[in-house]
Amino acid sequence: MPTTDSIATPPLLRRLQTPPQQSTKTATTERGEAGIGQADTVKTEGTKSLLKWKAPKPFKLTDIKFAQESYFKDNPYYRPELGMSHSGILGDPAPYSVSNDNVVAGTLLVCFALVMIASSMSSDFIVRQIKGLFHRPYRRTNVGETGHEVRFQVFLVVQTALLLSITYYLFTRSENGGNYIVDSQLLVVGIFFAIFLGYFLLKKLLYSIVNWVYFDRKSSQQWSQLTLFVVSAEGVLILPAVLLMIYFGLSAQYTLIYVAAIVGLAKLLLFCQGYVIFFKRTAASLQIILYFCTLELMPLIALIGFLVYTDNYLTIIF
Repeated sequence: MPTTDSIATPPLLRRLQTPPQQSTKTATTERGEAGIGQADTVKTEGTKSLLKWKAPKPFKLTDIKFAQESYFKDNPYYRPELGMSHSGILGDPAPYSVSNDNVVAGTLLVCFALVMIASSMSSDFIVRQIKGLFHRPYRRTNVGETGHEVRFQVFLVVQTALLLSITYYLFTRSENGGNYIVDSQLLVVGIFFAIFLGYFLLKKLLYSIVNWVYFDRKSSQQWSQLTLFVVSAEGVLILPAVLLMIYFGLSAQYTLIYVAAIVGLAKLLLFCQGYVIFFKRTAASLQIILYFCTLELMPLIALIGFLVYTDNYLTIIF
């Protein structure tokens, strides 16, 4: 019977009490029972497993959930389900401004560039027409126009209608605050543009019918060239005022006065040239008043009335 309790004896003391002739197998068994050397064995096996080559896992972009990744992921303070409340009051939306409209800016830029290019290419034609306005020879000679010159003037007529529509829109907008029944401001400008373009086309048709009935072909052709050039010149002279009004804050009232002065001078020039072309060599020279009032003043008054009626129809009256 043992004198000491083997259970209470520490493993180190039992190893010291072991006789020298104890076998290696017994010592290994005792160390295994005591837990000595197991840590080194585990460390060795772990090191071998780390050094062992493993095939890399193939990368797939679909494995990454981009919808679930964010800067605030796993943040305890990020709670999107709670919602957010903003303090303050809703401000007034910025009003529509023609100067900030890309469509209007692009259109005016294209008009300016085309006017400069066409003017440089048709400088001789412009000088010849200006000389013909203030000096007409006794013998009437009609110089024909090329197709390029006609297309150039037609473009300027369309530009004149566009500039007049923008001017009238900005004038009425300053008067009634721009409260229209349509949401698009460009649509309002387009309606006014269609009215001015229809006015020029209707006047061209009336002139063609009347001149074909009462005057010879040469005089009618000369008058047609004159009116086309004068309307084209109106657009060129109105363009700087419209640019100043849109981008430099020129008053719409002053711009309208300038445009009215340009149109008035054009009508006066047409009155004088109409007398020279049609009635200077006839006994009924006073018929120029009837001719001018019927084909110039009456359509102009009708245009103003139609514009006012259209503006009243489009304006919201509170």
